[in-house]
Amino acid sequence: MNLHYDIYGKEHAGAPIVFLNGMTQSTAHWKSHGKYFSDKFRVIAYDARGQGKSSLGLEPLSLELHAADLNELLASLPVEEVHLVGFSHGARIALSFASTYKDKVKSLTLCSATAIPSVRAKTIIKSWREVLKRGGLEAMSWCALPSILGPDYLRVNERLIRGMIRASVERNSLTGTTALLEAMMDYPDLSELAEKISCPTQILYGIHDPLVTVEGAQELGRLCKGEVFVVKDCGHTIPIERPQIFRSIVENFLRVQ
Repeated sequence: MNLHYDIYGKEHAGAPIVFLNGMTQSTAHWKSHGKYFSDKFRVIAYDARGQGKSSLGLEPLSLELHAADLNELLASLPVEEVHLVGFSHGARIALSFASTYKDKVKSLTLCSATAIPSVRAKTIIKSWREVLKRGGLEAMSWCALPSILGPDYLRVNERLIRGMIRASVERNSLTGTTALLEAMMDYPDLSELAEKISCPTQILYGIHDPLVTVEGAQELGRLCKGEVFVVKDCGHTIPIERPQIFRSIVENFLRVQ
């Protein structure tokens, strides 16, 4: 089993930041954030099983397996304690890791995650799976884009859309993406994991996110006993749509940990 990872700020002492990808993302999505935070932190970005340059392996995917993979990666570096910053699918892995390996997590930032998945959100995810089955990666990428990027970002960056689709297809595999989507159908509710969290936690969600409701984000914050931040004029993909705001919230949080 091989997990691909990138490291920024290698010389820094203290707990590093670990960025955890969204489902069809890769470490490339964290490059600008990794460079930004590398002035003060060691930063680790990695591709989970089935993502980017990491292999899928033979075991059935689960949150427990993803968390165990991360634990093995940290042990190999070696790293004893981390600040986890998980986006969407990565937030689920971060929650699973923090609930299992409590003594290894100094702080937890959960971006675009919910404790109360709406019927709309569930239907969107199922539609991605069906489109992937019938049309492949490119078709699914076109289907998913209006759901994961907010209207303001799409309007301003319309000329970049074809490039985003091309990059998504190039950085992912049909086998890996299919396995990730299928596994998500059986993931435990985040509320079950959130109740076990004991480290300082914050929640971020975009006001125009069709996958995360206000109620779902607030409930996740309540269960984790963490502060909740709403990002205005933003959809699901906060680190891409509002990078400066994302960095500011994360940096202010880490400053006091």
